[in-house]
Amino acid sequence: MTPTDALHRDLQTAYARHLDLRARRRRLARVAAVVCATSLVAVGGGFGAAALLGWPAPVHVKNELAAVDRGLPADLRLNPDVEHASAVAATATATLYAASLQGGGSCTEIVTDGDRGRGARCTTAAELAQRALDVTLPTDDGAGPDSPVVLGGRINVADGSTLEAVYADGFSDSVELGEDRYFLFEVPARHRPSVHASGLELVARSAGGSVVGRSTIPADWDDPAVPDTAAPLYVSTRSDESDLTRVYGLEGHVSAPGAVTLELDYGDGARVPIPIQPDGSYVYAVPAERVDDFMQPRTLEARDEHGAVVASAQVAAVAYWRGRERSGS
Repeated sequence: MTPTDALHRDLQTAYARHLDLRARRRRLARVAAVVCATSLVAVGGGFGAAALLGWPAPVHVKNELAAVDRGLPADLRLNPDVEHASAVAATATATLYAASLQGGGSCTEIVTDGDRGRGARCTTAAELAQRALDVTLPTDDGAGPDSPVVLGGRINVADGSTLEAVYADGFSDSVELGEDRYFLFEVPARHRPSVHASGLELVARSAGGSVVGRSTIPADWDDPAVPDTAAPLYVSTRSDESDLTRVYGLEGHVSAPGAVTLELDYGDGARVPIPIQPDGSYVYAVPAERVDDFMQPRTLEARDEHGAVVASAQVAAVAYWRGRERSGS
């Protein structure tokens, strides 16, 4: 066995033990590996050396990556290669995993401290061509100005060589790249208040220093969600996750001034009135013969006492919106 083989075996063993400890929610007190000719140290939840990337994604990550296709018809599925999903970037407390898509693109998920998956996200080949940078930034409700900020993604431009995080106060940090231009970055504690208040900008450059891509995280990226009642007409659909082409019901809230009636237009001449409750809420159960009618958008309209439309919204199945997203339209 060569020294390189021995190093690879020792590191795999060390990381497997680390995952086992994290699964039991114990703290990793100390991990060290000393090897002849080369010395590498692994601390916390990730490894600093890019050569250590590539370990397999844990089962819960594979399940979450596979779930991006749950309930969708065959022609809308992305079919990520979850069996070969692996770590493509890492920090001391977080890991970015990726599964490739046939024809280009990938599905990724950030896992933060405590093996907490932060949601799978996919980028198709068509989207790769439209975006120089992909960025994912998990948020937590009620997080304070000093709470951790982790962002990950990928430089999609082939000649992207370096990445920099630029803060609103003019300071900046270099962002280390992992495999295939993926990246994962933890904002240093001293810059967290600035990022929570003002966002930041990511700037990708070529080896020659030319800017090849930018992505701006807006100042309101972690602001509290806007309440449903703030929208003139808010609508939510009820579906079964086993078949997201169907809609079984609608519910929401009408806040448009002067609205007294609500009506769903099926687009084939049928228009159904939906009662508005005194508090502005409404609920509508879709008849069994109509649950398959929402793979094309239908129109929900709120009208005033004179019959004039004061607010409207498009209503469609989850599968319809996912299809639009994946086609880039």
